[in-house]
Amino acid sequence: MPLPNYFKDRYKDWKDNVFPNKKNSYRFLEKEGQNPKAMIISCCDSRIDPNKIFKAEEGDFFIHRNIANLVPSFESKNISYETLAAIKYAVKELNINDLIILGHSSCGGIKHAYQLFSKEIDETESVLDKWINIIKPAYEILDNHLNKKDCIKSLEKLSIVNSISNIISFPEINDMILKNKLNIHGLWFEISSGNMMYYNQESKKFENIY
Repeated sequence: MPLPNYFKDRYKDWKDNVFPNKKNSYRFLEKEGQNPKAMIISCCDSRIDPNKIFKAEEGDFFIHRNIANLVPSFESKNISYETLAAIKYAVKELNINDLIILGHSSCGGIKHAYQLFSKEIDETESVLDKWINIIKPAYEILDNHLNKKDCIKSLEKLSIVNSISNIISFPEINDMILKNKLNIHGLWFEISSGNMMYYNQESKKFENIY
């Protein structure tokens, strides 16, 4: 099957109209290598683009994407070597000082987790179900008095907190945090409003950035 035309057309437009203005920057990045300001662990969701949200230039961020922006714990049976390898490369090879977990509203992965754990759908041996089990500790502390919509929204945020805890569970990472060599941040982005919330690790609450 040939490459769809919209890929070809968009690439041609970029190559003809965008690349010429950034040619020197790309040459510098290829020659000198990358030196990103931070690592962002984001969802695969097509509606979320960290580079656009934070108005990034090429080379600004080291980005790893997976379903529901998850990080497994040190003792997890569902270890994602891709995710852990990306984190280790970022902190050891690229010497990043800030690692961000970026979650978002209307997340399909989180919705699937809620349906799975609340028995709305049957659990299978699928790769997706095994991956989603990383979220179970977050589901277990949900407020049962919330309606389904609010439960899922709450789980989106609790999952971010769970991933932060999972990152810290790795001795090597925790050691870097204790030595002030690495900062972990949790962010939640609302697609419809463009609002961003930051997890305050002291108050244990999500707060508007501004």
